[in-house]
Amino acid sequence: MRLPISLLLLAALPFARAEKSENTLFGKKAGEAEKIVVTRVTEVEKAPADKMAPADKTGMEKEGEATKDGMKAKPEMAEGEKATAKPKMTEEAEAPKKPMAETEAKKDEPEMKKDEAEKPKEEDAPAISPFRPAKSLSAKETRTFKLSNLNRPLAFETTRELQRLFSVLTTQYVADGTGFAKSPGPVTAISYTILQDLGEGRYVAKASWPAVGEALPASTDVWAILLLDAEVKVGATGRMTGTHAGTVALDFTAKFSPIDGKTLTIRREAFVECKPIEESNANLTKFLELVAQGGEFSVTTTERVGCKPCNSLGYTREPQKGKLEDKRIPCTICESTGKLTTSTETKFVP
Repeated sequence: MRLPISLLLLAALPFARAEKSENTLFGKKAGEAEKIVVTRVTEVEKAPADKMAPADKTGMEKEGEATKDGMKAKPEMAEGEKATAKPKMTEEAEAPKKPMAETEAKKDEPEMKKDEAEKPKEEDAPAISPFRPAKSLSAKETRTFKLSNLNRPLAFETTRELQRLFSVLTTQYVADGTGFAKSPGPVTAISYTILQDLGEGRYVAKASWPAVGEALPASTDVWAILLLDAEVKVGATGRMTGTHAGTVALDFTAKFSPIDGKTLTIRREAFVECKPIEESNANLTKFLELVAQGGEFSVTTTERVGCKPCNSLGYTREPQKGKLEDKRIPCTICESTGKLTTSTETKFVP
């Protein structure tokens, strides 16, 4: 029996509505609808895993292992890149640098020493070094010269004494840019004959100079080292006013007889050419002005003074019993001269 198509459609309509209502979320609880959706999603995800063939599992495992190995390899490669930032050639080249340099230096040391030993000393490069400083004038007695007492009755300060002391001051002070300055050693007049030019204004000379108290004894035709302001030719003679700089050691090769060609070290007196104070009325007036302004000046002189133990007589008296005359005993301090040589420092004050 065949049913008409309209009846078949009417019969299938309730089933279609039922399926439609089940598939939708309307009219149901949110929690249940979410559970249905989740379970279906998980089933869909698990389904291919459950239905997968064992061969596919092994392939996935292999792929996972490969990816793990790849992930492990990446940090290893990063570390390798850091390590290989310097190429092997540079590492090998840098590693032996220090020992190679040390070995080369050690090899070069004996060669350098040989070269230094073989090199002769330069003839035109003398060495001058200080040996003994200049002696300073030491004073045993001290006195004061007051300019305010000048030419007063019974006063030590007289015009004649001032001129005498100023002439001595010109041998102990030198003229600088502004005034008078104390020289490091005694100032003296030197007569010289140049023997050899040492360069830089230094000369070996045969010189003569007078004595300056106890600080500098007199010498005649002795070797000396001069430091001159102007150039002088070998063999030239002249006269200079110089400051005694003490004794120096000179290492040089001689170019004059009788030691021509010999290399030796000698110790000789050295003098520096200086500008002395001229003994004139203008300089004396300038000196008095500097003292009035508070300048400190002093002069050390060597003088003959009376012997105090014998009262400048040269002997002492001793009374004798039964005699009118006293016994005379020679003075041992002044050696019966009645005078003593002493160094006196005279300070100038306003």
